[in-house]
Amino acid sequence: MMLMQLINPLEPVNVVEDDMLVARAQQNLGAFSELYQRHVQRVYRYVLVRVGGNVQDAQDLTSQTFLAAMEGLKSYRSTQPFVAWLLGIARHKVADQFRRQKPQVDLETAVSLTDTNTDDPDEQLDQQLDIARVTRKLQTIAPDRAEVITLRLMAGLEVPDIARLLDKNEAAVRMLLFRGLRDLQTQLNVTQESKA
Repeated sequence: MMLMQLINPLEPVNVVEDDMLVARAQQNLGAFSELYQRHVQRVYRYVLVRVGGNVQDAQDLTSQTFLAAMEGLKSYRSTQPFVAWLLGIARHKVADQFRRQKPQVDLETAVSLTDTNTDDPDEQLDQQLDIARVTRKLQTIAPDRAEVITLRLMAGLEVPDIARLLDKNEAAVRMLLFRGLRDLQTQLNVTQESKA
């Protein structure tokens, strides 16, 4: 199975709509809820992978991310897309978590990242198990490559946004993504071959 088939794509980010919503939310924090609804799944998926599949930590860190974003919304400037700024906050929250405690990897709880439009429980379970397997394998490749893959595939950021977020040039990000996907595919193929 191709790696890209394992992960449900997210809707593309509409930067113009985000900027309008941010401007409204900066004037009236009640409008922040629409930004939350637009990006909660993206942030949650990113955080979930970064914490090794620990659902409780991912939920807590996602909440902390949005709380920090809401509190810091007045300081946001549109020099980067809102979603990149939001994921930058999430990165810092995850880093703080790792500094505070050694992460616990709990992947036995099948990750609930499936497409909610699917009514077939078998298909949902298969996809959850595939996501859990990818998450486990991400832990085995170089951390910088895993980070870029997570930002691209799970959070849906584009390469230029990832480059700004990680303070790297776009060519370096593309190379990390290429090598990381190659490493991840190798790890997934090794698992497939050992089952055969």
